[in-house]
Formats: sequence, C-alpha cells, structure tokens
Amino acid sequence: MDGDLDPTFGGDGKVVTTFPGGAYGVAVAAQPDGKIVAVGAAAGDALTGVFALARYDAGGALDPGFGDMGRVTTAISDGGDEARAVVVQPDGKIVAAGSNRERFELARYDAGGTLDPTFGTGGIVTTNPTPDVDIVNGMVLQPNGKILVAGLATPGSPWRPRFALARYTPEGSLDPSFGSGGIVISRLGIGRALALQTDGRIVVTGFSGSGFALARYHRDGSLDRTFGGDGTVDTPANGGAFSVAVQPDGRIVVGGAMDFFMFEVARFTPRGRLDTTFSRDGIVTTDVGGSEQVVIGVIVQPNGKIVAVGHAGPHETGEPDLWRFVLTRYRANGVLDPAFGREGRVVTRFRGGAFSAGATSQPDGRIVVVGGRGEGNAEGFALARYVLEP
Repeated sequence: MDGDLDPTFGGDGKVVTTFPGGAYGVAVAAQPDGKIVAVGAAAGDALTGVFALARYDAGGALDPGFGDMGRVTTAISDGGDEARAVVVQPDGKIVAAGSNRERFELARYDAGGTLDPTFGTGGIVTTNPTPDVDIVNGMVLQPNGKILVAGLATPGSPWRPRFALARYTPEGSLDPSFGSGGIVISRLGIGRALALQTDGRIVVTGFSGSGFALARYHRDGSLDRTFGGDGTVDTPANGGAFSVAVQPDGRIVVGGAMDFFMFEVARFTPRGRLDTTFSRDGIVTTDVGGSEQVVIGVIVQPNGKIVAVGHAGPHETGEPDLWRFVLTRYRANGVLDPAFGREGRVVTRFRGGAFSAGATSQPDGRIVVVGGRGEGNAEGFALARYVLEP
C-alpha cells in the first residue's frame, strides 16, 4: 500500500545503527546509486560529542567501503559537535555541516569516508559569524558547486537570534561575492531550513516570535524585495517552521507545528502570500495523535502531492517508547489523501521509541526518514524507508 514500510530495507523497513557511547541521526541524503548517507552526533572517544556519519547500501546494510565498516566519526572542536545537514556532491564526495553551538562547522569526505584534504584545512572548515551562538541547521549544494548553509547567529546583546547564511567555494573558502565576505545575517529569528529555486534564489524558513518566518534572497545574498514586500514574511502561526520545499511552479511549502501540538503545513505563492488554493487560507493543521507533534520535513511528489514527515509523543515528560515517526500526505489542495496509509497518515514505531529529524526522497520516489532511537533520543540512528506510488 502507498506509504507502507519498504521490506527491502533492513528486512522490515527499519534500520537502527549504534555508535560507542550513543548517537542520534539528524539528516539524511540519497546517493544516485541507491546508497544512503545519514549524519548526526555520537559521543566520541571523549564522550563530549562528535560528527557521526553512516552509509548504507540500497538494502539498508552498513556499507563496509565507507569508514570503519560503514561508520565515521570526526571531532572538530573540543566537544559538542553535531552534524545537522548533509549533501552528496556529483563527484561522490560528502559534505556534513553543523556546529558546536559556537561556530559553523563543515567537513568534507571522499567517497570512502576519509576527510578530503582539498577542502579547508585537512577537510574541515569553521566559521564564526558572531562571537556568540552560531548554529547551522540546513545546507544545499548549488549547481556551480558552491556550498550554502543556513541557521542562526546571535549578534550583540541581549540574545536575539537572527537568520544567518554562509556560502563557501568548492574549496571551502567563504565566497566574497555573497553578502558581506560570504556571510548574510537578517532579522527574523531562528533559521531552520533552506531550499533553492530553479532561478537560483534562496528561500530560508524558521520561526520568530510570531510564528512561521520566511526570507528569500537573490544569488548574491541580498533580500529579494518582491517577496513579502521587504524580502521577509512572518505568519501568525503560533508555532515554528522546520522544513521547506519549492514546487516546480514556484510555490513554497513549509512544514512545522502549531504551538508544537499539531502538524502544520503552509503554502505560499511565489510572492510570499499564503496560497488560498491550499485549504482556503493557505494553512493546514492535522492532529496526528500525541500531545507533542511537529513536522520536520516536507517533500513534494512529482504528482503534486505533499508528504509531511515528523514525529509525535508526550510533551516534556512521559515514556520515551511512546515517541514514533509520523507521515501525512496531502493532495495539492491541502486535503489529507485517503490513499496514503490509514486515512492519510502513517505511524512507525521503534523499540524504545524514536524521534524523526530529517527526511529525503530517493530517485525512485521512496522516502527515507532518520532520527534517534530510545531514551534521550540518543541510543542510535533510527531510519525507516517508505514506498510511495507514483
């Protein structure tokens, strides 16, 4: 059935990967050859936090040709390192991006999982947009090979997070043709995800004090003032946006949560207005069960249907084994698609519970979701793959 777990992946559609001391997954990317790369954080030798990567073959088994039997860990700072985004370059090299909460951190690996010495210093690049908290939450690879990351920065005092972007050349240097020396900092709040339009413009989404927040930038990092009047859009969604996708027609789909207690998906026109052809007011909320619910990824299928990927479970307290992956699918008009799962919803449980954190679509349309399993979301990478009908 449409939305079923894929039994060719791990035998039952699910895979769990552990690292010494614990780990959790945050982002996932699909290679053209069917292999899957997941990234996140592991405890590391010092138990303080390092980048963690795992690569799987098409059937969900760890790839022995990558790192140490499919796993790689990299300590970038003195601790607290967490990879939050990953892209696979056309040449097979893998870029992971994240932070230790004090700076942007990027690492590039060759196809075998070894740090690439042609990137930055020994395969690693670090950037301090501000003297305070700086976090990468998303990354895209531009067609020209440049690497664009987005997240948050906190210039000045008091602590007020701002959307932050940085662009790097293929060699890992900050791109001086972008923003101010390769860095752009805008008002709004916490940047969580970004996407490229076909014309090269950049859409970033996240959340501010009022709800969903979006900004659109030209290729040089300047705000696109045809979007929302000044390049930015705030919606009174009473929640936050964690994911974004751009449809072929230029409309922008954003996923997040309404007050973190309901799935929320919104669609905007190319000029930044809520799209009233999508559930009349442009916003759809769905109760998927559980007191806490959030969409962490949105995927637009070739047929125009929208898959929202997230998780649900108890709020703040409660048994960790109650957490589960949840997917919903909507028709192009915002109505739940009854052909997907059970009345438009799919729920996946792992032993010990699991949060979702990232999702991607493979070339054949199957969807892979990654997160963390178990107590504290940190017992290991949790992955699931789903079959979607064309």
